[in-house]
Amino acid sequence: MLKAYLVFIVLVSSSWSYSFFDSEKSIDKRHLDLIHKIKDVVINTQKTRGLTNNYMNGNVVAQLLVYGQRKEMIKNFADINKGFKRLELEEIFYKKSSSLIQNSKSLNQIAFKTNSAEVFTQYSDLIEKWMELNENIIVQRFKTNEKVYSQLILLNNVLLSLTENIGKMRGMGSGIVARGFCKENETLQMKGFANEVQRYKMLLQYHMVGKEYKGLSKNDMIKIEISLEAYASLTLEKVISKKDISLNTNEYFNQGTRAISDVLRVYMAVAASLN
Repeated sequence: MLKAYLVFIVLVSSSWSYSFFDSEKSIDKRHLDLIHKIKDVVINTQKTRGLTNNYMNGNVVAQLLVYGQRKEMIKNFADINKGFKRLELEEIFYKKSSSLIQNSKSLNQIAFKTNSAEVFTQYSDLIEKWMELNENIIVQRFKTNEKVYSQLILLNNVLLSLTENIGKMRGMGSGIVARGFCKENETLQMKGFANEVQRYKMLLQYHMVGKEYKGLSKNDMIKIEISLEAYASLTLEKVISKKDISLNTNEYFNQGTRAISDVLRVYMAVAASLN
């Protein structure tokens, strides 16, 4: 009888333990999903910012693309709200997200009626705040798990920061190309973006030393680095401080988008390793 009772206790304990840890894993997975959803709104806001600046500096073709990107942002907002409702996070995080969503919607509504440089700055501020929110969630939820935490910092603070500086270069640069010449203040800003791309590219190289991710070979990384270098070189040689620019603004924008997609390929490989 005693043996049967002990076996029962062990089975119940094992079952409870499995359910508890399985639940913990599912909670962590939902937090990871939210982090990736915030990444999505960052990427789509980057593209909205760039296309808006492109249109407002003379590329009328970009206007319809802006409307398409705004729709993508609305989908992102719905996903983020859904993600927050499934989690037990401090109220301040949800309030911050709600404020960013409202500010993004408001900016989308007035963007075409506002100075293009000011709109560019406001979109950039929103992106920075989304990334800060993501970092705060990462710190609160994953700081005690050193391995996962370091990978999430790579995702948000290195890879997403790299896409942001490519996105700034693409967005402002495509506006310059659409206009046909680079203003003096834009020269300084664009040089800064190019320098930041180089800095974050080097940080990425440092973080990747000794690491391997499924679906991402060393040759893949070399090709990605070449892609980033090619876009930075094109910008430095053909756009920054130039007058009478003859590049095609759509092609310039699309090359920047491909460079961002290359970085996101690394992002997805790292993210997949956490699942």
